[in-house]
Amino acid sequence: MITVIFLCLILIIHSCKHEPSIVNAPTDPDPDPDPDPNVTNVCHPDTVYFNKEILPFLGASCGRVGCHDAGTQQDGVRLTDYESVVQTADVRPGRPDKSDLYEVLVDDDPDDRMPPPPNEPLLPEQIERIRVWILQGAQNLDCDDGDCNLDNVTFSNNVSAILAQNGCVSCHSGSSPNGGIQLDTYTSVRQVAESGRLMGAIQHDTGFVPMPLNGNKIDTCQIDQIQQWIDNGMQND
Repeated sequence: MITVIFLCLILIIHSCKHEPSIVNAPTDPDPDPDPDPNVTNVCHPDTVYFNKEILPFLGASCGRVGCHDAGTQQDGVRLTDYESVVQTADVRPGRPDKSDLYEVLVDDDPDDRMPPPPNEPLLPEQIERIRVWILQGAQNLDCDDGDCNLDNVTFSNNVSAILAQNGCVSCHSGSSPNGGIQLDTYTSVRQVAESGRLMGAIQHDTGFVPMPLNGNKIDTCQIDQIQQWIDNGMQND
């Protein structure tokens, strides 16, 4: 009798077991076989992206011929690409106050400050972006701007800001602007734009000196915004 009851219990327990449902995880119909770990999806205004923000004005102000370009490498410092900047400019991630790259930009002694006189110093906003970049870990991050907004492009909000951000103003201003070209006022920018030299330089067209000097082309959206401003009549807005 006990044996019969035991067998019944086994049958009842077995009949109550449920196999777990297996749900297949969704698969990416088009996975990226080799994603770039340095690229984030969307540009964040609080994050500094090296190739978009730092390299353009470093190349224009410091990484040019005779200073810290690939050929000269003054004092062993080369400022033409991410790896060279980090390796030769004593960049210490998280510590701008201990990084030579930042310290020489804010040094009170004109003999130690970079770029050296009579060259124009970097703009305060450019120096601040370098400080924040180092503070954030001096990473080689990039991002996708997404759709480029060409609505309501103005000189003050777009064109002048783009020229300043990419180091154009620091090179082409003051009493001795590079190449005799000034880009620090509306009138001077319009004159260069009317001649075709502005778009020729930033698009790296044949026959023009590519700008930023010794740097990558500026962001495609920024080029499109400057072209839109030109197409709209180059207004001082």
